[in-house]
Amino acid sequence: MTASPVIASARYRHVLAGLRPEPLASYLAGLGLIRLLGEQADVGASAAWDPGGLVIDTTVEDIAAWLTQEYVPTPVLSPWNNGSGFGLKDVESKRMLGELRSYTSPRLAHFSAAIDAAMAVADAARRQDWDKPRAVLEFRNRCPDAVLPWIDAAVVLADDQTFFPPLLGTGGNDGRLDFSTNFHQRLLDVFGATDKAVTRSFALAKDLLAGTESERLANASVGQFDPAAAGGPGSSRFGAADSLVNPWAFVLLVEGALVFAASTVRRSQHGAGRAAIPFTVYGSPDGSASGAEGEESRGEIWVPVWKRPYTLAEIRQLFSEARASWHGHPARRAVEFYAATSTLGVARGVDEFVRYGLQRRNGLAFTAVPVDRVAVRERPAVRLVALVEDWAARARSADASAAVSQATRQFEGAHLSYARDGESAALRDLLAALTTLEQAVGRSGRARDKIAVRRPPNARDFLAEFERGGSSAELRIAVGLASCATWSATGPDRSMRQILLPVDPPGPADRARSAGRWRDTSLVSGFGSRTLPQVFADVLAWRSRTAADEPSPRAFRGIPTFRSQIPVPVADLHDWALGVIDEAALDRWLRACLALEWRGVHWTWPALAPGGLVPTLGLLHPLAAGLARARGDGDVSLLAMSPDWASRLAAGQVRAVHQEAAARLRQAGLLAVPPPPRSANGALIAAALVPATSGSAKVLHRLTVSLRAEAGTTGQAILRGSGDDLDADETTDSKSTDSTESPNISEELS
Repeated sequence: MTASPVIASARYRHVLAGLRPEPLASYLAGLGLIRLLGEQADVGASAAWDPGGLVIDTTVEDIAAWLTQEYVPTPVLSPWNNGSGFGLKDVESKRMLGELRSYTSPRLAHFSAAIDAAMAVADAARRQDWDKPRAVLEFRNRCPDAVLPWIDAAVVLADDQTFFPPLLGTGGNDGRLDFSTNFHQRLLDVFGATDKAVTRSFALAKDLLAGTESERLANASVGQFDPAAAGGPGSSRFGAADSLVNPWAFVLLVEGALVFAASTVRRSQHGAGRAAIPFTVYGSPDGSASGAEGEESRGEIWVPVWKRPYTLAEIRQLFSEARASWHGHPARRAVEFYAATSTLGVARGVDEFVRYGLQRRNGLAFTAVPVDRVAVRERPAVRLVALVEDWAARARSADASAAVSQATRQFEGAHLSYARDGESAALRDLLAALTTLEQAVGRSGRARDKIAVRRPPNARDFLAEFERGGSSAELRIAVGLASCATWSATGPDRSMRQILLPVDPPGPADRARSAGRWRDTSLVSGFGSRTLPQVFADVLAWRSRTAADEPSPRAFRGIPTFRSQIPVPVADLHDWALGVIDEAALDRWLRACLALEWRGVHWTWPALAPGGLVPTLGLLHPLAAGLARARGDGDVSLLAMSPDWASRLAAGQVRAVHQEAAARLRQAGLLAVPPPPRSANGALIAAALVPATSGSAKVLHRLTVSLRAEAGTTGQAILRGSGDDLDADETTDSKSTDSTESPNISEELS
């Protein structure tokens, strides 16, 4: 006797244009259809999201006909809610339950058994005055297994708390709308007993799957799942439109919501409560064009979208893991979810997420607002945000001043923007907002008592990310300024952030345990309230008063600028002194750089040829770094700036400082260009002297001649450079030159 050959069932590929990831009602309906086909018709059915709609591969030839003739609904009952059909005053909802029980079809057999159990629990709850959590627990213990997916999707029972997944409101209801009662009504719409009702049900199913509207929709509430169809005040040009829904859409969206059942989530990864609800985080208005601070939100749902065909078993695995991990814990806020999508913190196989915010928008009702569509792609640099976000989180949790709250809100917006976009400009704005938050905390006595000084992360990786977005003069100047520090034999004494922000460095005994101490005011005041040239002119003046106290291997005749820093190309500093730098961009970059630790960071910028020059700055730069004397001079000390030059430059005495610098350069054997007839901006020149510079020797070469005689030119000054390269506004008028002081260079420059 020979075995009969096994005939493989034919498979059909359905592209369902009516089921897409947006709106949420459509996504859930697609998820519900996948679940029902896999459980009740074809265990090997697979589904994927495609630009043309949901693509399902299955042995079911006609899905609309299968829904109409074979679909077995899940018992959805909420005896713990008023208006669910189990209260003494629930007349209409009780009538619908009775009508469902009257059906003799085996497709509703589970419903009848579940209704009996729910009635028993509702009666006991009234007699013994149970609260909602107790009623849920008793119903879960007594109900048929077929009801468990609904209970676990609607309520999370923890040891001492009850949580309501926001996808299904507050335990299966949204204000006065009970989802279970609405589900019962829509079942009655599609489970027609007459031929005409069956024909309409089939047509509605075809409309839903194809995205058409050939059949009249039901005048019924869709709840929070489809804002465009929800109706209500202001929804029509004529006032209030009706809420319209395809009954099959509501039936399937409730079936799809059960895939989000919280009990399927692995407790080894997630704790109880919000973190145990699949792909659900706390609400945030950031990143939403329509979001607003203070707007009431139930939370956010990040629905996963996959483009490779998955079976129901694989989809259940995806939702059971519900993995969106960031910084070693499940994502609990939108910004953490964004970061997870960029750092391989989400389950493999998910191509993107659609972010929905459940916002209160219409009376007591909530609306699922589509906020963003987020592609899953690896951007390792996003991990940098983990180095700075913890301190800001402490500031957010502190009961602080309005200024601190405002700065925190600004930081959170920038935080989310960088986690979402991963762009270097967004990282700059994030760090700039962090520095602004530090300033606000430092000014708030209440906040300072609760929040310790922040320990900044090393700047090296951040700087590499900055440059990835393109270098600019503003970035290079900001790095040079922020990396300034005074040094002692044991390490940096005070960094630029400890000069401009109200922060003191830790003492020698506390250096390993503490990042410093708050101080009442910063050493140099005005950062954020005055212009940067004014602030850094004061920084140079402060440096002039304190530089003598810093030990140095070389002796100086005068005051050098900061010696621990990353040099700035000289062309950038001359551009700053000429006023062609974007001050707003420089302020943002500086704030970003002040949020970082620059000790031990070495960086070299490409050499840049100077354009316009400010002669006074060109003479002062070598003195700011320390300039060797002419050969034959027995004094080995380096020539530097006079201690009063910073304040005099800020006061506008540019010509006088220029002349004194020229006199000092003569000790190095150099004859300098005369001062310009029109004074440059002294505060800008003083500010440009704060950072170290690279390339200043070439500029000095262009602005001076040597006083040393060379072979064959005894008694003559050798011109080192031509004044033709000088900026037109800064070139020297020969008529105003003191010919006795510099006859040769005056003649050449004229």
